[in-house]
Amino acid sequence: MRQTILRWSWRLIKPTLLRWLRERALKLPTQQRDALAQRLGAPVQTVEQVETTLRQLALYQLERWNP
Repeated sequence: MRQTILRWSWRLIKPTLLRWLRERALKLPTQQRDALAQRLGAPVQTVEQVETTLRQLALYQLERWNP
């Protein structure tokens, strides 16, 4: 019974959560991205690529997860 409720809840929450993660939560503000690039001595494009890769990995894992 508990597992059924968890799966049902996940199906309802998953689309909203994934959309929020894609659009807002997994993106660095420009100022932080620039500061991080400067601190690391790397181009901003490199920081953006790492950010994109990490976002894709997190979303992939979350999309595959099934309670």
